[in-house]
Amino acid sequence: MTDLFRLDATALALIGHDVALIPDAAMADPTPCEGWTVADLLHHMNERHEALARTVLPPLEPGEDPRDDFARVAGRSLTALDRTGATVDLPWRGPAPTEWVLGVHVVDMLVHRWDLARALGTALDTPAGLLRAALPLARANTAPGSVLNGPGGVYLPPLPEDSGRSAIDTIVALLGRDPRWTPPA
Repeated sequence: MTDLFRLDATALALIGHDVALIPDAAMADPTPCEGWTVADLLHHMNERHEALARTVLPPLEPGEDPRDDFARVAGRSLTALDRTGATVDLPWRGPAPTEWVLGVHVVDMLVHRWDLARALGTALDTPAGLLRAALPLARANTAPGSVLNGPGGVYLPPLPEDSGRSAIDTIVALLGRDPRWTPPA
């Protein structure tokens, strides 16, 4: 198992715990992902995880509750990444190095975990070692010329650097989110 696979599994375990605890009343709450509710964010993650899983596994029909689906579908995506070898054929992008996909996914899961914490007004406790490993990945994922940001990319332009930010706030700012975001009153 590579270090990135271990880091990704850790990030998925952390967000999976948080997803399992989302109350029914919070599913319609807004998130820092513009125009998305908590339920929309869960559906997005589940759809991407399942699309990745389907590269090597038979399809899985979604259940009625995206919270219940998250652990099953996220686990299937890890299984798929473990079985793909050096390259994975992403349905939305085409062939990509598995190590690169893992590096992007670690950062995405940490940021979506932050999205959920902000939307729900909950504390976010992330292991320092995971954040130390994720910060250079986030910098690489959002570097000038990255296919992930800019026109046609999946990230908003990075916010200006601020040395006073925490590691997680720096990571979310690199992906174009405002670390000071709070739900609308």
